[in-house]
Amino acid sequence: DEEEEVLQVSPFMKVIKGIFMLLKWASILLWAVGMIYVLSTLGGDVSLDQVDSTAATDDAVSPACFMDYPSDFYFSGENVTEDDGCGGNYIQCPQWGRCHGGLLRDCNDGGGEWQGLVRFVPNEEGTSCVSSDGALVIMEVVQDTLVNMTVSQSCRSSNMITDPASVLLKEQEPYPLFSLDVVSWRVNEASEVDITMSADLLLWLQPVFDAATVTFGQLSETDGPPDAIGLSSEVPEHKLPVPFSCQMRFMFMELFGWLLKFLYRVVVLLTQKSWQYMSNHPKSSPIVLMILVAAVSIRRKTKHRAKVREIFDIVKEEAYDRLAHCDGSGGYAALHLRDDVGHAMYSSNVRERLFMYNYVWPRVVVEVRADNRVRKFRKAADGKQLEHWDLNTNSKRGWQLRKTPNKAPGKHVEVTSSTKRDP
Repeated sequence: DEEEEVLQVSPFMKVIKGIFMLLKWASILLWAVGMIYVLSTLGGDVSLDQVDSTAATDDAVSPACFMDYPSDFYFSGENVTEDDGCGGNYIQCPQWGRCHGGLLRDCNDGGGEWQGLVRFVPNEEGTSCVSSDGALVIMEVVQDTLVNMTVSQSCRSSNMITDPASVLLKEQEPYPLFSLDVVSWRVNEASEVDITMSADLLLWLQPVFDAATVTFGQLSETDGPPDAIGLSSEVPEHKLPVPFSCQMRFMFMELFGWLLKFLYRVVVLLTQKSWQYMSNHPKSSPIVLMILVAAVSIRRKTKHRAKVREIFDIVKEEAYDRLAHCDGSGGYAALHLRDDVGHAMYSSNVRERLFMYNYVWPRVVVEVRADNRVRKFRKAADGKQLEHWDLNTNSKRGWQLRKTPNKAPGKHVEVTSSTKRDP
């Protein structure tokens, strides 16, 4: 048996092992922190918190009265006169409102109605315009649709928008913009709103949406009206109902990115330290480098020899087993025996099979050639002169008996077609 080489662990290897140990514990710590973060954000709301979307509100105006607006608007109902308490104190009509005779009459200025739907209505005090109930319902449905579309886009799920002309994610923006037509189609597909959603209806409802929740924009760089809609950058990411599997993928991506940055910094640090050492110690640096190269080479050779010793007995056993079951005295071509053993042991692993051919089989050849029980001779096989091996008859029988399973003393052993014996 060959004597095993003892490899002393160098300080350099200790440093490398220490770095990998540090990476291991840092990964475990970061994974634990990520799990805590994920569990703490599992309660994300499906819908965003609703904000009372009042396009423009004014404080209570009593005892002041509103100026007539617009100038061509006339309301034939009750009017407020100076004798009723205005005292000549008039203020501007609330945004989106129409005023006459000192009172806020309705909130249809500039927008009118859409199939019986109004965007704003006067509040209970009659002092400002607030979103109508119908507009709030549509706004909530659109916001829920935008949340689901944003999550699908971020997680790259099966229902994400793949058409680049219908979605845009700008730099420095956390959420993408979606085409008004695509959002309208998704709303009509997923909701039971009485009114049919369209791009024009979304634009008409734009003043109803809270700018802190929903933003309008353009998919192209051309000037014109908005043609896209998306979540505002002010919406916190933890408010989105991201699935647990998607959160785990994000966490592992962040972990992988952190590990890459850490490894890069370690490599840069080692390179700088090595260059600094070589600059400060120009004479001893080549010696240290040679020692490191020699240590790596010895370690590699040690692992190589250990692997060869590990599978040598298995390959030898398989080769002798095939020689023992070879019929007749024609022998077994050594080259064919090698290929049969290799394909039997590593049918799909070409790399391991080549390793066996190049490093293990030569030792088997030496072992067989030194075995006097095996007859060695050369003869033609398939047009080539090949070395053949033939195990003597007694050795074949002994090998077959030893390899026969469940054999009891004195019990007849039936020889199958796979274990034929010489006549």
